[in-house]
Amino acid sequence: MSAAGQKRRELLIDFYRSCAMLFVFYHHTANVFPDSVDLFTKFNPFAELFVVISGFMVGYVYLHKERHGELVARGLKVLAAYFVISVPVAVGMAVLGKKREPVGQAILDVLTFQSEPTAITILKFYGLMFLLLPVILPVFKRGRLQVLALSAAIFVACTWFSNTSTAAELENPAVILLLFSLQAQMFFVVGIWLGDLHRSNRLIGPAFYTALAGIFIFGLLLDYSLGFPSNGEKYPYRFDKLLNLLWTLPLLLALLWAVYARNRRSPAVALILNVGQNSLIAFLGSEVVRQSVKLALLLGGVHPQVYGQTVMGLFDVVLVTAVLWLYRAHWQNRQTMLHPLSGP
Repeated sequence: MSAAGQKRRELLIDFYRSCAMLFVFYHHTANVFPDSVDLFTKFNPFAELFVVISGFMVGYVYLHKERHGELVARGLKVLAAYFVISVPVAVGMAVLGKKREPVGQAILDVLTFQSEPTAITILKFYGLMFLLLPVILPVFKRGRLQVLALSAAIFVACTWFSNTSTAAELENPAVILLLFSLQAQMFFVVGIWLGDLHRSNRLIGPAFYTALAGIFIFGLLLDYSLGFPSNGEKYPYRFDKLLNLLWTLPLLLALLWAVYARNRRSPAVALILNVGQNSLIAFLGSEVVRQSVKLALLLGGVHPQVYGQTVMGLFDVVLVTAVLWLYRAHWQNRQTMLHPLSGP
């Protein structure tokens, strides 16, 4: 993001995104073990929050600026970063994994999205969305409601398909990526809309809080009446997960806001904010930690119980946060001094 764009960032938004990312890091690492126990099947709206916040920042900063080159460059950068991690992991799995295959084929499968050796699928979606934004944003500006309606229709159609398809039909990673992207785009587009409203000071107010409360009550009562059917599965998305999201996301926003309002001047909050402000590096670092845990599992036969799985997930969170703090304190600040940011 440009220097001007950086100045417009709101710390609460970064706090939301940082917390969402840190939980995703914890969840990916804690559930890397074959016999892992997912403790958050009924309360896990963190990935959706990250996607919405990403769209929010696009609507807040880029929607009314003709900076399509920056968007394309960002998309290519994200995809390149994904391949930097995924290709070596695929090679390692081809050599050391239970299912051996030629190294060249393993690399080709990653480059063509025919395999997913990591847990950072969201970076592929993120990169592809930024490549498409030069097309999406002009259309969105000309017809916001029409784009929102089309986005929702695509989500409903794809979610209906995922609910009626068999597991065998959804085994191909490329098909899952396409289906997930067509579903996740709705959260991204909603984020763009919210960011645009916030930019024009038309978002925060009694109507917004009333809508959140109404969505929370409706979603909780409906989910309760159906017996809370969601199991937390998101790849691909299903209607029971959407129903769960209707009450968990508003609740999460309220809880994180309360934590931030009470501790905004705390050094711990500053550490957390740094994660969201260096999101791409954070995702890559987290995946390195996760793959290290998988390697220990493979070589040492490590099979911890729930307590040990939770500790490993928290270890990922703490290590990534600490490394990013060191990066900012000893490298990023030094680079800024050597190459000052342009602009006011």
